[in-house]
Amino acid sequence: MRNTEAVLRNIELFDSLNEEEIKKLASISKIEHYAPNSIVFYENDDLSNVYYLIEGKVKLYKIDKFDNEIFFTDLKNDSFIYLIKKTVKNEVVCSTFYSVETLKESDVLLIDIEKFKHMFMHKYEILQGVLHETYKLVGRLQYIINRDLIFDGSAKVAYMLCHNLDEFNSMKKNEIAYHLHIQPETLSRIVKKLQKEGLIRIENKEVIILDRARLESLYK
Repeated sequence: MRNTEAVLRNIELFDSLNEEEIKKLASISKIEHYAPNSIVFYENDDLSNVYYLIEGKVKLYKIDKFDNEIFFTDLKNDSFIYLIKKTVKNEVVCSTFYSVETLKESDVLLIDIEKFKHMFMHKYEILQGVLHETYKLVGRLQYIINRDLIFDGSAKVAYMLCHNLDEFNSMKKNEIAYHLHIQPETLSRIVKKLQKEGLIRIENKEVIILDRARLESLYK
């Protein structure tokens, strides 16, 4: 079993807390273990905890009115599974606009949001940390908007190659296509085109970037 206090000490948001405060935070926290393909929570659930992915991998997604799954992004070790927070009078209500499902075995830290608010949200360093996490969320959302509304297929592939090359090389073609919201056949055509134009090469079934500047120009 993981030690909750040890986990909390390794989270950057809580670097400013002393040992006594870490113990208090641990008293309102717990660690849950999830098997692969487990639902952590559904979109529009009202939640009473902040969720932090200690180790593992989860995907964030929505279901449209035709029951199609719309992939947003995935998160790996040491990531807050961000919650949309709204305050109603003196009560903090947590809700989400996406569902979260584990892609492999995952350990998740849960912190009681109401108790956390009363114990720690008055601290400047904690407020700064929460803002920092919010900025990271905004960056993710900007990418999702670009990927789904602005980027064409080539831009989507180029962005992933420049920012997540290891992940691209470790995933199957169908998985990459699912993440990028394109067809596998489209992905194959784009990769071949990038090879032909001298931006990348394939070596031992892995992509090697030859011209990063030109590759970045496809999405910038």
